[in-house]
Amino acid sequence: MKRALVTGATGFIGYHLAKSLLAEGVAVKCLVRSPSRLAELSESGVTLVRGDLLDTSSLNEAVQGVDVVYHLAGLTKSVRRGDLMEVNGQGTRNVSEACSKLGNPPSLLLVSSLAAAGPSMGDLPRVEKDEVSPVSHYGRSKRAGELAVMDFASQVPTTIVRPPIVVGEGDRDAFQWFQLIQKLGIHVTPGFSDHHYSLIHVDDLVSALMLAAERGSRLTGRADDDEGIYFAASDEVLTYAEVGQLIGKCLGRKNTRVVHVPLWMIWALGLGSDLWACLRKKPSIVSVDKSREAAAGAWACSAAKIRSETGFQPAMSLESRLRQTADWYRQEKWL
Repeated sequence: MKRALVTGATGFIGYHLAKSLLAEGVAVKCLVRSPSRLAELSESGVTLVRGDLLDTSSLNEAVQGVDVVYHLAGLTKSVRRGDLMEVNGQGTRNVSEACSKLGNPPSLLLVSSLAAAGPSMGDLPRVEKDEVSPVSHYGRSKRAGELAVMDFASQVPTTIVRPPIVVGEGDRDAFQWFQLIQKLGIHVTPGFSDHHYSLIHVDDLVSALMLAAERGSRLTGRADDDEGIYFAASDEVLTYAEVGQLIGKCLGRKNTRVVHVPLWMIWALGLGSDLWACLRKKPSIVSVDKSREAAAGAWACSAAKIRSETGFQPAMSLESRLRQTADWYRQEKWL
């Protein structure tokens, strides 16, 4: 029986990955800070290991006896910029270092982000060979994590997967699109340009992660080499406005009104949200850092490489996946 460690299993993607691994007969360990959040998975047979990315002793224990480590734990938003770099950068280094200390290190699959590579240029989707150019603090922290695992690539067989926007059942960030369209019939779009975006449903991403861990190539350790790095995305590349209109269609709305908001207003909203987050000491998905990404232009990537090297194929069209997600939100009474 194969054995895997999943960090970040209490998160949106990690939770779906752990369930899929269990369904494939894999013995799964989950590194968690709060085991109470994993009651459902625990009942399914997951082994819970208390630990933290910044607690090296807990990581040394967690990586024992597994064949592969899926590293998803990290921060997508934070009140303090330093927290992003500490968790996504140093925390990832600690995971890789823990693996390197073993006599027979497990393979490591790092879930990074398109933000680590940066926006795409013009109408061309980004490919793995393109020069990286992150524009946000989040993107730079994820890139720091990538560079960290490259330092151990000669000791730990490592693969990196960079997803774009991820949607699916249980996601609270993209849910805001669905909620606004359902309630008001509008889709707020930053700026007035029709930039293109890539998306992927969480089930398809999980499939890509498992295939990359099993069949993908490994990092060489050189920062300028794309070997062992993959983008994973759906086939469709849509404008931000088209994403909203497709969600509206999946929700059964005849018309979804696209509201273009000037970028200066996006920046102002992000600044106000950051000030409120500082007062509450609780980060928000709306922030100056996300405004940087919104203002950067297109965020599209090509999955051609992971398709050709691992056989990855999205199971359904993006429209079918968005309808599946909308149905789940309704079933769970989120909408």
